[in-house]
Amino acid sequence: MHKRTFGVLLGALLVLSLGVLGCSATQLLASQSSATVTPTRTPRPTWTPVAGSVRIATPTLDATRFPGVVLPTAAQSTPMPFVPGSGQSIFVPQSQAGGPAVQTVVVIIVTATPTPTTTPTTGPFVPPAKPTITPTPGPPTATPPPTGTPLPPVYVVTKEQANVRQGPGVAYPVVTRLDAGTQVTVVGRNQAGDWWKVCCVNGGDVWISDSLVRADGPLWTVAEVLNVPPPPPPPPTVPAPPTIAPTPTFAWPFRIEGAAEEYPLEQDYFRVDAVIHNGAVPLWGYKLRIRNVATGQEWLTGESQSAGWDWTVVQWPEDGQPVTNVGVECPNPTRKGLRCIKSNLKWDSNRVQAPLGPGPWEVTVVDRAGNPQSSPLRINTTSPTNSKWYYVVFTNKK
Repeated sequence: MHKRTFGVLLGALLVLSLGVLGCSATQLLASQSSATVTPTRTPRPTWTPVAGSVRIATPTLDATRFPGVVLPTAAQSTPMPFVPGSGQSIFVPQSQAGGPAVQTVVVIIVTATPTPTTTPTTGPFVPPAKPTITPTPGPPTATPPPTGTPLPPVYVVTKEQANVRQGPGVAYPVVTRLDAGTQVTVVGRNQAGDWWKVCCVNGGDVWISDSLVRADGPLWTVAEVLNVPPPPPPPPTVPAPPTIAPTPTFAWPFRIEGAAEEYPLEQDYFRVDAVIHNGAVPLWGYKLRIRNVATGQEWLTGESQSAGWDWTVVQWPEDGQPVTNVGVECPNPTRKGLRCIKSNLKWDSNRVQAPLGPGPWEVTVVDRAGNPQSSPLRINTTSPTNSKWYYVVFTNKK
């Protein structure tokens, strides 16, 4: 009898449990099919105590089958934990000491708390917002250095009239000439620093020598001009036409050849030996006018001869022997050391008894009428103790 009763209760409990589980499963499936959600792991159900969820069935006794068995009327209740850690207890009746055992059937009604479902919001599909790209800042902008006070320009002022050229050197052609005091702006210099490139002359840059200008301004800022073109080659030299010597013209018909020669005299008078010729042969008919400048006295000589030459020895031969035939030996001297001079007119002041005096003396060629035919030749004489005689050659050769 006991086993049957227990079996009935156990079956009822199983059916009830299956029903509850079936409802929970149906609700779960319905909630899953009603909305499309991202599947997540189902959390374990938690126990929520509900009034009436625990029921205690008090057993009854069939007296016909169990004669003489009396159920207890006041069984002691002992609290027993139902869910460990939940803090809830149930009371199970106990039989009295020495009394028959009482079987208590406890029916537990388990109600699962369904997981709240998310109701999907119907509407148009909204794509997820694109992530905002924050631009990466570039390198910091360099702060320009502070601008200083600009330097004044460099200029040069010409000290005198100066040529300006196409390049730094006298081998370059001249562009023009600047007047003294002209100021021009410097735009460069050559490597040696002795030429300035200036602007602007005739609409362009030209070069001027540093020696011709005075430079002013911050000269250290002038940059060197690189790649200066070489000067142009000089023009070919054209040979000059031969110079034809002009025919000399003289104010007088006669002129003096060379200079007057001096020879020792050691006498107190003035002497002159002269040649009057045409460059080859002696000329006749001319005279010498002799004048003492100190006293103002003048004399005329005799006429020149054309028949031949008078020879005078001025240096004796080294053999020490006398020259016995002057007219023969002097024209073609063969003796070593012998030297002679020729003349076709001679005069000395001893003939007119005129002393040498302080001088000076003048000698002029004149014609027969006394007209001058040459410029006067002035001769400064010395003292009588050291007097000399003079040799003069006059020619009318053109």
